Amino acid sequence: MNVYKAEIPPFNSGEIKKVAKTLVLVAVIFAIVGLIFGSFFVVPVGYVGVRINIITGQTESFARGTYLKIPVIHRVVNYDVKTQRQEFRANSASKDLQTVHALIVVNFRPDYSKVNDIHTNIGSDYVYKVIDPAVQEAAKAAISKLPVEMVVVERENLRAAIEERLVQKLTPYNIIIESVNITNIDFSTEFNRVVEEKQIEEQKVKKAEYQRLQAEEEKKRQILLAEAEAQKQQLLKQSVNKEVIGLKWIEKWDGRLPVYMLGDGQNIMLAMPNAANAKQ
Repeated sequence: MNVYKAEIPPFNSGEIKKVAKTLVLVAVIFAIVGLIFGSFFVVPVGYVGVRINIITGQTESFARGTYLKIPVIHRVVNYDVKTQRQEFRANSASKDLQTVHALIVVNFRPDYSKVNDIHTNIGSDYVYKVIDPAVQEAAKAAISKLPVEMVVVERENLRAAIEERLVQKLTPYNIIIESVNITNIDFSTEFNRVVEEKQIEEQKVKKAEYQRLQAEEEKKRQILLAEAEAQKQQLLKQSVNKEVIGLKWIEKWDGRLPVYMLGDGQNIMLAMPNAANAKQ
């Protein structure tokens, strides 16, 4: 049995060198392209870029546009300086030590002229490091001054107090607070149950009071009707006499005499002429 063996031609050293040179050339081209593109960075509209020298630690901020940087040496972080909206959940105790849960929406933006300071002093996670703790502290300080029953009633004053405190706390960090809103206020489950039971009892009291007032009004109405009827009967008694009765009879008479009249005790009945017989 003959076994066929494929013969592999030996590699030519010249061909190997040619392939190696090609690979090196491609790698160099990619490196040059990467170097060229890596030497620029773009700051979009609404952002401020911070260029950081990872060797010296030096930072510099840039407005929107295209700028040079040294690959590997420079790193760029873009900060959004547009108005941002962030929700924060704050839990606090009221003046009478009832738990209050508030959902607070804050509209803010970093001061675009101070972005370099924000990066140097706080970092890109300034929302977590600075704004959230400030919101929690401001909410606790404002809510703790009110009894729990007044938290909802004084909602606007509560919002204004939180906003004022946030402005005071965050201005030194170069963060501008544009507006603060309280979108939801809730209380503990136990307190909600107590409030619901209280409202039910108040509704029962109001219903009973309404029914009592209705009964009193009905009683007054019946008394007035009775008094009016009594006065009517009294007036009728005073006004009924022979002259009035005669006048009423005359008003109702149609001008015709009765057809038959009784006699004077002899049981004689006489036919009286009526208008029709008279014409005949």
